[in-house]
Amino acid sequence: MNALQVRELVDLQIGDKWTSTNHHRADLRSALVAPEKITVIERRVRNGKTRDRLLVVWLVLVEMTDAGSGYRIVCKEDEPVFGLASEGFPNDEHLVLCGWYGDFMSTFQGM
Repeated sequence: MNALQVRELVDLQIGDKWTSTNHHRADLRSALVAPEKITVIERRVRNGKTRDRLLVVWLVLVEMTDAGSGYRIVCKEDEPVFGLASEGFPNDEHLVLCGWYGDFMSTFQGM
């Protein structure tokens, strides 16, 4: 997918729900950003050990809070699946993927 296709997918999945909000009171119109590719860390923890893998994803939404940036909604690079990312450990170079939630509105509501 390219940036235009990602934005069209987001708009299609929002449909007529532009006034929807979530538990964080995020506003779709002000939080959406032009899709851009970023790298996130997919972190797995097993038996007390972490294993990190870098993924390239599309950033489509940035939640702004009183403290600065909050959650971000990202889309898989090559399929229409959305997830949440957030700040990780202080020494993490990239955002950390919280998980994949399916469609855009489910992800938005899951913030």
